[in-house]
Amino acid sequence: MIPIHATATTNPQQVRWVVSADRLPARGRVLEAPGRLGELLGGAIDAIEVRTADVLITLRPGASWRELGDDVAKALSDALLDSAAWRLDPAADGTSGLAGTTAELLAGPIGALAESHGGSIELVSVDGDNVTVRLSGACHGCPAASTTLHDNLQRELRRRFGRDITVVSETASAAVPLGRKLLSLFVR
Repeated sequence: MIPIHATATTNPQQVRWVVSADRLPARGRVLEAPGRLGELLGGAIDAIEVRTADVLITLRPGASWRELGDDVAKALSDALLDSAAWRLDPAADGTSGLAGTTAELLAGPIGALAESHGGSIELVSVDGDNVTVRLSGACHGCPAASTTLHDNLQRELRRRFGRDITVVSETASAAVPLGRKLLSLFVR
């Protein structure tokens, strides 16, 4: 049995199953799964999406995690033992997957970092492998904002998706002009 654990999402019909990345099949929307999980996908389960470090499972309306949770957990654990038998649609992990992961990071550790300094970072758009964000509060014009965007957000997105993703700010940073103004005050 492969160790997994469930985490609630904002959707009551959906549970995020955290799994070690080396135990996951390729990323994408699941079209067919082996064993009992495949049977459930045709019935009580509406959708399964394999992501970088988890499997997102959504039940059909009317189905209950209280009734199906143990069955789904066992079925998922068993199915993960046969990752070659999974049939996935990798196209489903494209732009919408990138947008979702970016939003997840901005609501989680990257956003928490910005908030701890009095700022915020908001997702504006995703176009192919280009992610545009908006910096506000203390982040707008902050000299460290590019470090947060590139060394934290962009690096994590590239790691998770294995693609050359670029993160840019919607507004150009005022850090250089502000820095020059401060420098001119000290040089006098």
